[in-house]
Amino acid sequence: MLARPHPALGWLHISPADTRRVMDRLLAEREAALEVDPTFSGMPQSFIDWTWQTWLPSHLHRYEQQVQEHLSYLNFKIAELNGDLEKAAGGILDSRDEAVDLRDRLQRELDAREMAS
Repeated sequence: MLARPHPALGWLHISPADTRRVMDRLLAEREAALEVDPTFSGMPQSFIDWTWQTWLPSHLHRYEQQVQEHLSYLNFKIAELNGDLEKAAGGILDSRDEAVDLRDRLQRELDAREMAS
């Protein structure tokens, strides 16, 4: 059985039977979009909405393992990106915090001086 990527969820490989039904839906949605706007190109938002709201929930039992694997990948990717952000912005955030602390301290000194006078 040759699985193909879902048109809207490229990481999800679906069965030939599902591919046929999904592509039929995509083509119907694209035709409807072209009737409204003859210059339309790309994937119709209505197809993306249908994928997330109707198709995926009703077919999740068949593709649960792939979804779990993709979730693991996304968790790894997010952790890696957070690490990259910390490396890139960590020093900047520390400098900002130091500046805020110094500003607050100086402001307290000025406020205390004004109250004393």
